[in-house]
Amino acid sequence: MSLADKKRSVFTTIGSYISLIEQDDKYQQTDSFSSINNKDDIVPFLLDVLKTVAGTEAIKEILGGLFGSLVDEAEPKLKTALKKQFIQSNADETLGSDFTTNGVTVPVKDIDISGKFKVNPSSAEGNLIYGATTDTFNSTVYDAILNEGTIETFSVFNMKYNNSLDTFQIKPNLSSSAKIGDFFTQYIDDTELINKKELLSAVMDNFYGTLAKNQNKTVEQIYEELLIEEQLRQLMNDDDSFIIAPDKLDTILAKARELVAGSVTYDLGCGLMPAQLDFNNFSDLISNISGSTDPFYIGNQIGATIDESTSGSTTSDLTTENKETIKDGFFQKIINIFTVKMLQAVSTAPQIRVMFGMMSSLQNNGTITLNKPSEDMKNFKTCINCMSKEIMALIAKFIFIIAITYLIKLLKPVITRVIKEKINQYNDIMISLISALSNIKNVIT
Repeated sequence: MSLADKKRSVFTTIGSYISLIEQDDKYQQTDSFSSINNKDDIVPFLLDVLKTVAGTEAIKEILGGLFGSLVDEAEPKLKTALKKQFIQSNADETLGSDFTTNGVTVPVKDIDISGKFKVNPSSAEGNLIYGATTDTFNSTVYDAILNEGTIETFSVFNMKYNNSLDTFQIKPNLSSSAKIGDFFTQYIDDTELINKKELLSAVMDNFYGTLAKNQNKTVEQIYEELLIEEQLRQLMNDDDSFIIAPDKLDTILAKARELVAGSVTYDLGCGLMPAQLDFNNFSDLISNISGSTDPFYIGNQIGATIDESTSGSTTSDLTTENKETIKDGFFQKIINIFTVKMLQAVSTAPQIRVMFGMMSSLQNNGTITLNKPSEDMKNFKTCINCMSKEIMALIAKFIFIIAITYLIKLLKPVITRVIKEKINQYNDIMISLISALSNIKNVIT
C-alpha cells in the first residue's frame, strides 16, 4: 500500500467512526486534502486529520499552542541541536592569535537580512521587532551602531562599527588559547535564539504586512526577504537546490508588493480574501498573545483578529461552514509561516549569521564566506538542513500529541457503542439459550 493510500485509509476510518457516532453517512472518502499526496511534509497531514476529527477549534488550539508553549519549550532543544552543528572536529583546537587579534569584518547587510538594525529598539516598531531591548545580541549591535568606533561587548564577542564602510569588526574577547568548542558553546548559551514577541511579530507581519508598511520598506527589500523564506520552505520539503522556479518568483514579487502596501489577498478556495490590520491593532495583538501560554486564549485572540482584519470582505452570503473553512485556511497559512520563521530564527537571524561568519573564518584561514544571504545559504546547507529537521520534528510531535488526544475522544463513544452492541448480542443469545433449555425441560417432564 502506498503512502497516499495509507493516508486515505486514515480519513476513511475517521469518517466511518464519525458516521457511526452521528448516525449519518455525510462523511464520505475524499481526495480533497492536498496532504494525501504530499509525501514529504507530515504537518499538513496531521492538521487535516485534526480538522476532520474536531474542526476549527482543534486547529485554533494547535495555533495557540505553537505560539504559546512550544516557543518556550523549543529554546533549550534548539540550542542543543545548534551546538552539535558548531562544535565539530576542530572543537579542541585553539582560537589562535590571528583570529583573536583580527576577528572578522562583515558588512551589516550580510547579517541583517530584514533591516532590523535600522530601527530604534525603543520605538513602537522596535519594541516588536527586537522583542527584548537590553542585554541581547541585537541590542548590543544597535548600541555599536549608535556609538561608532566604540567597542561594545556581548558574551564572548567584542564588536565595533565603521559607519563609512557600514561594517562590523567582531572579535573574540577570550585568549588565543581558548578552545573553539568552548567559544561557540558559551556564545550559544548566552544568546537568545527565539524571542517570543519578536517571532510572533515576524509571523503576523508576514501575514499582514503591517510592520513592512510602517517601516516604509521597499518592494525590493521585501522581495529579498521572501526569496530567503521560500528557499527555507523548499529545504523543509527536502529540496536543497536553493533554486526557485520562475513562476514562484512572480508569486513572490506579487506578495512583496502587497506586504509593502499592508494589504494581502489570499485565495482560500471561496474567492479572493483581502486581509489588513492597522499598526495599533497589530501591536495590541502581539502584546496580548506574547505574554500568554494559554492555547485557547491565544487562538481566540488570533481568530478575533482575523475576523476584524477581513471585516471589509464580502462574506455575508457565505454559510457558517464556509466561513469556518475560510478561517481554517487562515490558521493553516499562519502555522506554515510560523514553521518557516522558526527555522529563520536559527539559520538566518543576525546572531546566527555572525556565527556562520566566524566558523567559516576559522575553517578557511581567515576568509569568511558570508555575502548576499539568498545566495550564500547553500554554503551552510548541512547546518540549516539539520536545524530544519529538528524544528519539523518538534512541531510534528506537538501536533501529533494533540491529534492523538482528539482521536481518543472520538474513539471512546465508538468503543462504548460497540461494547453495548456486543453485550446486547450476548444477552439475546443467553435469553435464547435459556428459553431453549426451558422448552427442553418441559418436553422431558
